[in-house]
Amino acid sequence: MTPTNDSKATVSVLYCNTIKMRTLTLAACLATATAAVHTAPFVPNEEMFRDWLAEGGETIYNPSSFPEVRLKVAKRIAQMASDTLKDQASMYNLMSWFGRGSGIDATTLAADLERLGESESLDGFVRVSKEVADSHYAALNRKQEEGAPYRPLGKNEYPYWNFIPSIPGAAKDGETFTFTNEGCKQNVVSAARNGSELVITFKGDDCSPVHSGDVYLLGTVKGIHFMKVGFLEKEHEIRWSMANLTQAEAYDITTKGVRVFAFPHDEVELVVNILATVNLFLQPEAGKYPDFPDKEVEKANVDFLTKYQKVQPLMVPRGPINESNPTNVDPDLIQTGDFIGVIRLDGLDPMLAWAMGSTTGHTTIAVRDATTNELFVCESTTNSSYWPTNGVQKTPYTTWIKQAEAAGYNAVWAPLDPAQRAKLNVTAMWEFFSTVEGLQYGYHTLLWGWIDTVADNYPCVAPDYKHCLQWGHVEVLFPLVSAVVPAVGELIFNEAWNFRLNTTGLNAPEMYMHAETVLNISSNTIPTIVERDEWMYHTTRYGKPVVGKSMVCCVFVCNMWKHGGLFGDTDFNCGEMTNLDDYDLDIFDKTKMNDGRPDVCKQKDPNNQNCQL
Repeated sequence: MTPTNDSKATVSVLYCNTIKMRTLTLAACLATATAAVHTAPFVPNEEMFRDWLAEGGETIYNPSSFPEVRLKVAKRIAQMASDTLKDQASMYNLMSWFGRGSGIDATTLAADLERLGESESLDGFVRVSKEVADSHYAALNRKQEEGAPYRPLGKNEYPYWNFIPSIPGAAKDGETFTFTNEGCKQNVVSAARNGSELVITFKGDDCSPVHSGDVYLLGTVKGIHFMKVGFLEKEHEIRWSMANLTQAEAYDITTKGVRVFAFPHDEVELVVNILATVNLFLQPEAGKYPDFPDKEVEKANVDFLTKYQKVQPLMVPRGPINESNPTNVDPDLIQTGDFIGVIRLDGLDPMLAWAMGSTTGHTTIAVRDATTNELFVCESTTNSSYWPTNGVQKTPYTTWIKQAEAAGYNAVWAPLDPAQRAKLNVTAMWEFFSTVEGLQYGYHTLLWGWIDTVADNYPCVAPDYKHCLQWGHVEVLFPLVSAVVPAVGELIFNEAWNFRLNTTGLNAPEMYMHAETVLNISSNTIPTIVERDEWMYHTTRYGKPVVGKSMVCCVFVCNMWKHGGLFGDTDFNCGEMTNLDDYDLDIFDKTKMNDGRPDVCKQKDPNNQNCQL
């Protein structure tokens, strides 16, 4: 039944008297139903980014340290999500959202609000929120049973990354497009140039009076603008400045318009989903070595992998979670060329595994010394709160396995087939290693080995996997990343994309324009261009600037095999390999898997086809 205008007006008054009355007078609340005028865009820069972090008590001391940037941004976002939900008006929405349809009375809601309001820390807020959610689930006969699978914060069983927006269209001069959304079923967006502004008109219609509003981000390579469209906020006029643009920025907004990103769900569920996702990554600060993953973080990451990975088998606890439980495999069984795959339940590894369709987030290779026969584990990784050494490195196996245990690694050993191992020239492997030892981890090539197509390699959200990350997100996001943390932009994509276009020194918007106006290729094909092994990046070696290879873990392992002669004369680029590509090669000893595993492996993991160290 569609509410009449009178009933909508009544609902508006009720909405204002309940949800918004804590922050607005009734008259002011009802006045928000009129058309809103916005001046846009917000143009972020380094100083704003530093101030934003400082407001949360965070400071980035080394902008080139991706682990430090990742950790502190995650903490700040989690803090913002918590603060947003703890705002009095949002808290009422949150409790209503948890209790919707449960018949929870106003007295219970008020008590829940008071409990949340007493939470002064993020941990306390999350804990109380979970307790409140549990009580509401009980009212819905959904109380979690002892030993049941982990349930994340909120009512959505699939909250992780479930804030990636769709892209219904773009506002271009003289054009109009329409689309549907959860809160407002009919939305019309049009734009017209007026001097140095692009005036965008956004109108929502058939809006639900009980939906808290659809959240949007409008964006170009230059800047962004957030807004909400709902029953009380149907009409918006956005005056988007086109002044002081570079040639590439002007090309972007003229040819591609202001993109409209529509976030899924209402604003409360959106923030809860962001918080659930960020919590996958929250670990103790770098420098507190060794750092075993937090118990609740591990549970959340297992829940994420279980629900989001299509690959089998799914991870199950070997024993009590958050406790080391090693398999004492005789090191003499591990030989040169053997593969050791790793996943650490810390947010990053599971995210990479999900994105690549892999079961590992890190890869290593076993190599024995040609003279002493001592066993080493060789890898490309980065020092962090759980690993002491940076870059391309070798570690004696007896030391490595202790470090892996302390770090909370889940490590699987896959031995090479004897016929394949016989192809390896161990001396040649060590000679290659000596040329790359100490090089920084290959952040330059982190993403581009697994983006081989325009649309089919981006990760998708469970349970139906129809809602995916796409080039349109990357196209707008990456220039903004460069604006606020230039060192990260240079490290992650700038140099890699310049190689692909045979250019030097261009920024992202300039590369988009160059690709389309000079090379006559769509900008969305840039990531699909093959990563070539001969490309040498501006990186570091033992902390000092050099020009050299940039290899992520799986690329390094492939290069060790390749330089050792495993692939013979086959010519291909290891830079295109992912974790899945490495362990999916038909080079492993199948007689040492399943029932052929060492007895100690079968005793520890009867149902695992591989030997987990």
